[in-house]
Amino acid sequence: MPDQKQLEKVWLFSDTVLYPEAVTFIRRLVHEQRCNPLPASQVTGLLNIAQRVSYAQLEEFIVHQRERNWPPGKRDIKIFYTELYNTLTEMRDTRLKQFHLLDGVKSWQEAEEKDALMALVAREFIQHVVAENGVLNAEIVDRQPQRWRGARQ
Repeated sequence: MPDQKQLEKVWLFSDTVLYPEAVTFIRRLVHEQRCNPLPASQVTGLLNIAQRVSYAQLEEFIVHQRERNWPPGKRDIKIFYTELYNTLTEMRDTRLKQFHLLDGVKSWQEAEEKDALMALVAREFIQHVVAENGVLNAEIVDRQPQRWRGARQ
């Protein structure tokens, strides 16, 4: 279980690094790869899983979603989970040490601590992605013509 010092590092990491990276992540998918924002059912499921499970279980869920045989109209979901897996793997492999989140952890505790810290980091990143996904959905709705506006004026 992360101690207070590690939690504070994760929160700082979340605010200064994960938030802008999450915004870039989802905007790149939507604007550069022409994916639709995630549907509400995927957002709800991903948030629920991220809040309740270990990192290993979250990773298993992401791999399952990535490997599903999505119909052509939902290929964006497969792309999202592929990119999410790649991003979280890179974070696990480099960012925990880069931001000294494992400093002071004894080698025999490292695997357990790494899983616990990565679960926190992944939750923070996913929450930021989901928030920006909502912003993108709102932007799309705002750009759609609204027939009822004329009737209300």
